Amino acid sequence: MTDPYQYYPTPEALSRKAWAMFKNQQFARVLEPSAGEGHLLRPGPYQYGKRLPIDCIEIDIRKHAVLRDEGYAVVGMDFLQFQSGSVYSHIIMNPPFAEGAKHVLKAWEILFDGEIVAILNAETVRNPFSKERQLLLRLIEQHGEVEFLQEMFAGEDAERKTPVDVALVWLKKTSTFEQDILGNILDDLRQDRREADDLVGEFQLPHELALPNAFIDNAVLMFNAAVEAARQGVVSEARASRYRSMLGKTLGELSGGGIGSEDDSSSDAVKRMLFKRYHDLKNRAWASILRSTQVTSRLSTTAQKRLESDFETVKSLEFTVPNIYGFLQGIIDQQGEIQLSMVCDVFDLITRYYSDNAVFYMGWKSNDKHRTLGMRIKTTRFILPGHGVSSYQNGLNWESERLLADFDKVFALLDGKTEAKVSLVSVFRQHFHALRVGQRIGGSYFDVRYYPGVGTIHFFPKSKILIDRMNRWVGRQRRWLPPVDTQAGQGFWQQFEQAERFDKAFHAEVKKQSKLEGRNYRFNPYWAINHGGASEREQGQRLLTQAMSSVLASRGIDPDSLLDNDQGCVRQLDWDGLPDSNLALAS
Repeated sequence: MTDPYQYYPTPEALSRKAWAMFKNQQFARVLEPSAGEGHLLRPGPYQYGKRLPIDCIEIDIRKHAVLRDEGYAVVGMDFLQFQSGSVYSHIIMNPPFAEGAKHVLKAWEILFDGEIVAILNAETVRNPFSKERQLLLRLIEQHGEVEFLQEMFAGEDAERKTPVDVALVWLKKTSTFEQDILGNILDDLRQDRREADDLVGEFQLPHELALPNAFIDNAVLMFNAAVEAARQGVVSEARASRYRSMLGKTLGELSGGGIGSEDDSSSDAVKRMLFKRYHDLKNRAWASILRSTQVTSRLSTTAQKRLESDFETVKSLEFTVPNIYGFLQGIIDQQGEIQLSMVCDVFDLITRYYSDNAVFYMGWKSNDKHRTLGMRIKTTRFILPGHGVSSYQNGLNWESERLLADFDKVFALLDGKTEAKVSLVSVFRQHFHALRVGQRIGGSYFDVRYYPGVGTIHFFPKSKILIDRMNRWVGRQRRWLPPVDTQAGQGFWQQFEQAERFDKAFHAEVKKQSKLEGRNYRFNPYWAINHGGASEREQGQRLLTQAMSSVLASRGIDPDSLLDNDQGCVRQLDWDGLPDSNLALAS
């Protein structure tokens, strides 16, 4: 099978030669435009025992995780579409040999001021038959040098061997920034009066802010305009700094009464400032995409935090239309996983604090060493503590409102809807006085009662089908239920369906089992399985499983009994998974 990306990991000896070729060893920021799995970067620069920051571009997305695990930032996928090269002081590269000239020319185009070292097929330089190769040769003659090496990919340290000779190319690009400053001083001074006259008019928004309607295109155009404005601002500040230094020191500085400001008009200072402002703008731009998609309005609080955690990786990418759509497509691809996490989050929130919120059943017998109990939320009522009044005494606090909003999002999801018609947040905001005096008020999916003295909310589900849907979804995910309903027998489904009827007997049996074991200390198995350490969880599961086994045996129920096709199975919901919710993204 051919390699479409011409991936040849750089041998260590060649990597060291490439890094040694840089004349300036003061690395501000380094870019590797075709990073592979980072072989070329391993001998990279260190300062005070710490590796300096290196950004990577790699077209094969399967290698991104490897690069990030090595501590590199992945900022793009296709280097030939990359534009943000002005922030780098050094570019080191081992591009695909078939496109070596094109990649070096691209690096030269985007670099502001700095050095390039490239590993190329020697024929790229020796046989300049194309216009690209001819231009590369002129750049080498005017701005660099080349060293030809033999059998660098044929040694013992080469993962993929090839007898090709290589050319190690070094180029130095020097910006005309300082010359431009000095050359334009007189022109600037002559423009002062004319520009001062122009400032008296009313400030107008620049024309480039009149953007088209498409949100993503608007965002990219706005970002590019902001980057260009920042670049101009940095240049203007550097010019002002140069003017200031030409005027000389203040009297206070001359007499030793003050410290002169540091000159920030050098090329290195400009690059550092450009890098800082560019990344600030890119962070803001990516955040606007994350916050503006309709996806986030449908995510629970915890799901948003998980997405934003992944966003730390995403925002390192260059802010372009293709990268934005790639990010949004990734959310769509993960839709099922995101929805599953949201359902499990709310399930765990309900079952974590009050043992009475859930009932237990004997879990599916899989290949696990120990069989565990499954849990299902009660269809009649559950209680959540810790919901205080806001500081204004006119509603719940912010955290409690977020929890209520999460409940509505998840149950709307289970119901195949985009949102609840009557949200719990609106119920508490509009009927807070009635709730405080004990009234029961209904939303789309729950009736609620609120007890402000103890800070508890009592939830009364309106749909047993939606509660059962949640229980089955979480049960399959946690392997408490079989992947396919027909894998379990009649006894299993009987005890699953009737778990609430067995709950009182189950708790009594737990107390009985505890006494039989002669416990002389307080041990809460319900707390242990949710909050305890590994040994406590195992101990709690064992005790609860023994109790459930006794309860089921006393009622003649065997969870492992085979399904009798003549008798049929206990009623099952016709439900194969979460309904489509069609998460809508910006288009």
